[in-house]
Amino acid sequence: MKLNSDIVYVTVFEKYRALVNLFLKYGFKEHGQKESVNGTELVLTKEFEDQGDILLNYPLVKSRNNNKFILSIRPEFHSKMFPDSLLNNENFDLLEDKTHTNSIHKIYICKMSGVRNIRSGDIIVIYRTTDRKFQAKWRSVVTSIAVVEEVKTGSDFVDLNDYLNYTSDYSIFNESELRSYYRDFDPLYVIKMTYNIALEKRLIRKKLIEELGITSNYWGVVRLTDQQFKDIVKEGQADESLIID
Repeated sequence: MKLNSDIVYVTVFEKYRALVNLFLKYGFKEHGQKESVNGTELVLTKEFEDQGDILLNYPLVKSRNNNKFILSIRPEFHSKMFPDSLLNNENFDLLEDKTHTNSIHKIYICKMSGVRNIRSGDIIVIYRTTDRKFQAKWRSVVTSIAVVEEVKTGSDFVDLNDYLNYTSDYSIFNESELRSYYRDFDPLYVIKMTYNIALEKRLIRKKLIEELGITSNYWGVVRLTDQQFKDIVKEGQADESLIID
């Protein structure tokens, strides 16, 4: 998505209050009204500027004072979570009409210990791991940029039902899988994030290492410097107007 504008507007019939409230949730404001033969339409506008809130800012990504991380996700999970970031050789038929596919909110569950350092507002660069053994250097790629809403651990949930209520809507995992993760993962981390940017150009691990200077013995969770993040945005041909420095 290329903005090329500081403000956008949309009109919605006043009777669709649930839809109006959804726009308001993501930073639109009621600007005025216009009458038509079909009823009253609200004019909602959104200025692309820092409003001090992750959802109000969406799809903007606030870089300043927020940490940046690479987060690895296996191919079979990545394709379902980030449909706008499918690779050229992936089939769109694998996507279903599911909440986790269509929503900008994503929930990912893992046990990677590096997640303990991630906080609300931090930026996640999504890293799709290789689909062929021993070919990570050429087939593992960064594809997307997300913003962390919150991170929970197993102890943050009152019980299994509390956990299921929180994770079921925006998670790619079915109830059986969710239950098994709650039971077996130690530590258990639940990351809720917004899906903000799909990179125009995917960057392979070889390029990340040799040209961007990103190295790690373990690519599950990798801390990035501000410059490395800027390089990913630039080399990935993301719309830089979406990044708030």
